[in-house]
Amino acid sequence: MTRDGEKRFTLPPTIRDVAALAAVAPATVSNVLSGRRAVGAALRERVLAAIAQTGYRPNQLASSLRRRRSDTIGILVPDLANPFFAALVHRLEDLAAEDGYQILLAGSNEDEAREAERLATLTARRIDGLIFAPARDATPALAAHPVPTVLMDRGFAQAGFDAVAADNEAAGRLGCRHLVSLGHREIALVATSLQLANIRERVEGYRIALAEAGLHGEARVILGGFDADSCRAAVEQDLRRAEPPSALFAADYVSTLGAVKAIRALDLAFPEAISLLGFDDSDWMTALRPYLSVIVQPVTAIAARAWALLRGRLAEPLGPARKERLACALAVRESTQRWRVLRETAASLPP
Repeated sequence: MTRDGEKRFTLPPTIRDVAALAAVAPATVSNVLSGRRAVGAALRERVLAAIAQTGYRPNQLASSLRRRRSDTIGILVPDLANPFFAALVHRLEDLAAEDGYQILLAGSNEDEAREAERLATLTARRIDGLIFAPARDATPALAAHPVPTVLMDRGFAQAGFDAVAADNEAAGRLGCRHLVSLGHREIALVATSLQLANIRERVEGYRIALAEAGLHGEARVILGGFDADSCRAAVEQDLRRAEPPSALFAADYVSTLGAVKAIRALDLAFPEAISLLGFDDSDWMTALRPYLSVIVQPVTAIAARAWALLRGRLAEPLGPARKERLACALAVRESTQRWRVLRETAASLPP
């Protein structure tokens, strides 16, 4: 405050302030900061000392406008609460920081209208590129936002875009074969929606594995929708049937959570009464007994390939689109075991 009570505002230091203190031209300060031109060691040290003394910080926005790049990448995913997408974002943030990029993160909550709004907001921020897991396979709104884009997990078949995803059909085969190997013959698959190609591919892998075991007529697909409680209700209804399955194979994280809720709600002992194979790994799956057997998507590898594809697209905007599939793994724990007939368990289900 000044003596007369008025506020006195101190302007932030400018590049000219640094140059005056270091007794150099502003261009020399700029070269030290950008590295575009070599500056002698002694001169460089003088400039760096002046920067430290003044507390000067470059105007990143102005620099971005001059260079026509923002060093910012957008990430848009359908469900920020889903540990699979959260883990992808966490790894992508690390990779971006290592390469000097900031990220702008948004979620669509599995809603196409919200997704279109988020796309418009991100591109309006002049992002250099986008890593995008769409709410549905087709995303018409992308055409209105011509920014280098890599599709991750979903939308793999969209023409003209780099994409990386798990090998979903192979994952479906892997999971179903595991349950068949344990002697299960009545295996129901639980999934959110067949609107998504990655889910359809997992269902197809499940059907292939059943056919390989001579069980092609035994396929049973339970669709629960995009939230865990609706999946729980669908699974509960199926487990109340006169001939419930001996094993459940949940084809995604939401279905896995819904299946666990349904089994607990019916007070079933599992895996004694019913085996459960989930999809996607999370800390809670090994926090309570029985620990869940799951198909594990290669989160670290998916994030790394998505980032590499985007960096490649930024360097070569007009190159052909690249598509990559990555293998999943089976983590066998306690929730799947050899099939046994427990007639009293089925008879004890609530009406």
